[in-house]
Amino acid sequence: MNRFRIVEATLTRELAKPYAYGSTDCFMLGCAFVDALTGSAVADKYRAVYQTLAGAQRALRRRGHASLVSFFAAELGQEPKGGAEARLGDLVILRLSDGAEHVGICLGGRFVTKTERGRSDHALADVVAAFHLG
Repeated sequence: MNRFRIVEATLTRELAKPYAYGSTDCFMLGCAFVDALTGSAVADKYRAVYQTLAGAQRALRRRGHASLVSFFAAELGQEPKGGAEARLGDLVILRLSDGAEHVGICLGGRFVTKTERGRSDHALADVVAAFHLG
């Protein structure tokens, strides 16, 4: 299957699931893409580690990270890139208007994340870091 089909299938599958912290939130969306494009099992490693936003923040700090950027840099073994370097299917960290970081996916000219209200599309200006996958 080519990259476009993998991205399309993974995004459709993950957005169809109801939002739940620790299993089907924006972080797990990112993990699903890491797994789909690299063949790893990152989602299984972190599934059900937290059940609330506060729990997610504690889990991040327990692992020695102050942000999602430093977490994914360590997990993926790469330095973060600028948002303009993101390509289809790459993982991005978005900073939304509420000031919170969200994990998203590059769809070319826009970036998508999963929120409690469903799919949320964003522009390049919201991207604080990008990581190449696959």
